Amino acid sequence: MQPMRFVPLALPLLALTACVQVAIREEPVPSSQEIVKPTPPVHDQEPAHAPTPSTSRPSSRATEGRSVSAPPAVMALLDEAQASSSAGRLDNAAATLERAIRIQPRSALLWQRLAEVRLQQHQPDLAENLAKKSNLLARGQGALTRKNWQIIADARRQKGDAEGAADADAKAGR
Repeated sequence: MQPMRFVPLALPLLALTACVQVAIREEPVPSSQEIVKPTPPVHDQEPAHAPTPSTSRPSSRATEGRSVSAPPAVMALLDEAQASSSAGRLDNAAATLERAIRIQPRSALLWQRLAEVRLQQHQPDLAENLAKKSNLLARGQGALTRKNWQIIADARRQKGDAEGAADADAKAGR
């Protein structure tokens, strides 16, 4: 007769379980037309029609080395970094360029500008690596590649590597 002692407790639990199951079953399932998929932010994607680094053409601002496909936000950050660098605020310039790189990570120009700032900050190892990264992205952009080799040569000079600097100068055409 001991099992009968739990019957009064079991009945409310069974009733509660039945209610929960009914509540779950009664929820409407959204149709495929009602489901809205979020679209990813535009800045996280490169446009499908964007030229590859090897086929990008210089813009009217070719003297500044900017590419046609740079979003306005990147252009603004590039201008801000240049102003900061000119004013001697190198930490701010580096941070600004890093923000621009997060928006457009395949821009050889942004990596090059960051390499220049790191060189001015007397961080030659980092400057050389950033210039090499820029060279990987700058395929077919002769002027950009030559400037990267100049940065590499200057970084090697800062490290006291005269032979490495001479090799980089030769690749830069100096």
